[in-house]
Amino acid sequence: MRLTKRSVEALEATGRRYEVRDDELSGFLVRVGVTGEKSFYLMYRAGKGRGAAKRRLALGAFPTITVEQARKLAREKLALVTMGADPAEDLREEKATRSVASVLEQFLAEHVRAKLKPGTVRCYEQQAAAHILPALGALKITEVSARQVSGLHHSLRETPYQANRVLATLSKFFNWCEVAGFRDRGTNPVFGVERFKESKRTVFMGKAEVEAIGASIARLEAGGGLSLIAAGVFKVLLFTGARCGEVITLKWSYLDLEHGLAHLPDSKTGAKTIHLPAAARAVLLSLPRVNEYCFPGRHDRGHIVNLKDPWQRILAGAGLSGWRIHDLRHAFASYAVNSGQTLPVIGKMLGHTQAATTARYAHLAENPVAAAAESTAQAIQKDLSGGKVLPFRKLAG
Repeated sequence: MRLTKRSVEALEATGRRYEVRDDELSGFLVRVGVTGEKSFYLMYRAGKGRGAAKRRLALGAFPTITVEQARKLAREKLALVTMGADPAEDLREEKATRSVASVLEQFLAEHVRAKLKPGTVRCYEQQAAAHILPALGALKITEVSARQVSGLHHSLRETPYQANRVLATLSKFFNWCEVAGFRDRGTNPVFGVERFKESKRTVFMGKAEVEAIGASIARLEAGGGLSLIAAGVFKVLLFTGARCGEVITLKWSYLDLEHGLAHLPDSKTGAKTIHLPAAARAVLLSLPRVNEYCFPGRHDRGHIVNLKDPWQRILAGAGLSGWRIHDLRHAFASYAVNSGQTLPVIGKMLGHTQAATTARYAHLAENPVAAAAESTAQAIQKDLSGGKVLPFRKLAG
């Protein structure tokens, strides 16, 4: 078929990648991806004769580039080919001379800022500025080796979690570089670099810590050391187990207080519903409505942002240290486990998409297999001893 705006728009995803060639211009084609994305390419031979190497030159993605713009570009490149040029190889060589700093900025613009959530964008930008650019920024994109990546990772060994996050960012970046043609396929220098072992926190806040935090919040609030808004955030975090970002960005329009729900249009795991128990609803109902956010920021603009300072005041007043705001979410899960809730139910309450994420709380619950074995043995023991349950005796040795 002749490629036109209408014919390209009519091409549908089939679950497999496929190509449609233009009947009018030799080598001009559109590729339809697995999920329906469409890009224009030019296929040609670099040299004379059927033995000349085949080349594929990317022209642009539809509809960012129109069919006619892509066709015009294809004609221009074919004209160069007839004069002995190799546009695809020229482009590859040009890309190979780009610095990591230059390509990283393109990656941030075209992939990170365009497709990811604001919080994730900030993480990428912070890692780039603080670690990646100082270590690798001046190198050519094709010069970066596994040894250099491993060296950067090792230099961050005092902060293993941060080191592994930087490595993950680099892995994503170099995968993108391969797709975008800045490096050859299969040359990601992060491959094979071993991550540092990370220890997930297994000690969670208990009754004593929560009581101390509650008393500290009450004293600070009464004495003017903690605002009604900040105090409300910490209480709702404890009462719901929600993530901090989900609570501070709550809008009144998200709330369905009649049914005890907050419908978030977006979160770390996508659209999400937070259950609001009576205690959480009482906190929300006590707040003044000064703008669209439940927890407004300074001068009644936007939502509250800085919680680190008030959190440190709360910890100091409670005589505690080392706890993070995120530990309030773990505390909610810990209380749920100890009240007999199952891990699947807890996962639903917390909004986990993977069962393995909730499994970190399993050690808090009584082992059901051990409990079943104990009750079974007691029943057998009772019959075996003529109705008497034998007392426990400590084994010698």
